[in-house]
Amino acid sequence: MPRLIRDDGASLEYEIVPAVAPSADRLPFIFQHGMGGDRNQPLGYIQHLEQSTLVCMDAGGHGSSSDIVRDRCSFDAFADDVVALADELGFEKFIVGGISLGAGTALNAAVRYPGRVAGLVLCRPAWLEHAQAVRNVSAYQLMADLLEGHEPDEALNQLTVTELYKNVEAESESAAQSLRHQVTRPRAAINAQVLRSFPTDAPSRSRDEWARIDVPTLVVGHRDDPFHPWEIATAYADTIPGALLVEVPSKDRDAATFAAEVDVAISGFVDTTEWKSV
Repeated sequence: MPRLIRDDGASLEYEIVPAVAPSADRLPFIFQHGMGGDRNQPLGYIQHLEQSTLVCMDAGGHGSSSDIVRDRCSFDAFADDVVALADELGFEKFIVGGISLGAGTALNAAVRYPGRVAGLVLCRPAWLEHAQAVRNVSAYQLMADLLEGHEPDEALNQLTVTELYKNVEAESESAAQSLRHQVTRPRAAINAQVLRSFPTDAPSRSRDEWARIDVPTLVVGHRDDPFHPWEIATAYADTIPGALLVEVPSKDRDAATFAAEVDVAISGFVDTTEWKSV
């Protein structure tokens, strides 16, 4: 797989999926994964993109990319990496999007690099203009502590007997599965700083910055998920001028329909929107 090599020597692996039927007026789409995921997550979300090139990168501390270091563990740093990737690939303008943590990265890029971003996709956003909810921060802090003090199997065992985990599981099995994945993914312990830093960070510190976003925007959200509340999706849709809000069923309610409707919403938006820069 191709790699972006940063000035500090870090290696960020990415994948390019060429358009099936390339169109001269279509822009490339950089679509980023969620916390603890890798490029296979957004690649799996998009199955029917026809006219636009799709690019997905393993963020620092994820997938096959270099392990994270503390000063690179922020939305600013991850958005800088996305723009560096665009530079590497010669994309003067591009559509940026992401899932959860990736949505925060995309928003950060749209706010801080308005001259580069032509479109924005926020799928299952999980951050507002401040740190996440106390329970979420506590859950990620707990997992980081367990990873740094136990072998992965024992960390998982310790997690699943906690009251916090049991409460999440009672609300949403898919959310509980995500927590389990955070402690069992490859190199989880050495990259535990991801779990410590991002829940207390924010993609942007002011909704006024959202209101100044001047590109076509799609927000995809759903209900019944304590880590991706519907209210966060609606907050973005209500604040970003002209944003389109699409509600899909939660993975717990109907996983197959969730996947199909996310694909249709994002692929249709990217393939058919008239971008201002073209």
